[in-house]
Amino acid sequence: MSSSTNQFSLLHRVTSRISRSLNFPYTSRRGLTKGLKRRGGLGFLPGGTPTAEEDFLRTLDLKGKTVFDIGGFVGLMTIFFASRAARVITFEPLPASRSKIRDNLMLNRFDNVTLRDVAVGAGPGELRIVYNELMSGGATGDPEIGGELTAGAAKPKSCVVPVTTIDLEIEAGQAVPDFVKIDVEGMEYSVLCGMRKLLASRKPWLYLELHGTTPEDKQKNAQDVIQAMRDAGYEVYDVENARIIGPAEPISGKESHVFGQ
Repeated sequence: MSSSTNQFSLLHRVTSRISRSLNFPYTSRRGLTKGLKRRGGLGFLPGGTPTAEEDFLRTLDLKGKTVFDIGGFVGLMTIFFASRAARVITFEPLPASRSKIRDNLMLNRFDNVTLRDVAVGAGPGELRIVYNELMSGGATGDPEIGGELTAGAAKPKSCVVPVTTIDLEIEAGQAVPDFVKIDVEGMEYSVLCGMRKLLASRKPWLYLELHGTTPEDKQKNAQDVIQAMRDAGYEVYDVENARIIGPAEPISGKESHVFGQ
């Protein structure tokens, strides 16, 4: 494996350990959850400069829309969406993370969220997820990212979870989404492959966070994801650099969040 992207840097690890050890409820004073109630993390501290991701997501009009939050983690994006959208369906396969999502929903008295206890991918089946309980965003089905995630962990953990696809969810009667957020630690392309029928028929807004263990891995993932969006007829927007990515433009791998409509 070539040089690391430092996705899980020492600072990230230390901050994660501190924030995950805090479990009292409070009203958040920063980030997308500002003004909402949450448990855990460092959101009780004031200040902080809004990120390009936060600024962009706040501009989206989600009123009356159905949102799919794929990769719910502890529910911070879920409660942000729930405060603005009509309905949210959150996919989070890890029981400990789902418990935290439920806590954050109860604190805000949100009743417009459905929690699904499955992973999402290209096809139905099972997936082994590796995770580090002390790492923020620390769970993945991608073997290389999993190795980086658990490096140095005293007791890295894993579990086998059921996998579904978005197309199968809709065929089974789930609401059709207007907006789909995907943050699945390197498995983004697989999720898109499992929603081809939806992309062809309804073209919901797409918002993806792109991952990779190395610059090369991230570039390959970004190329696959962005090409899949282009093939489905989407115009792709690079959030961090505030620009439309041209239809024939090479992908650098520096893209971290992309939006398609």
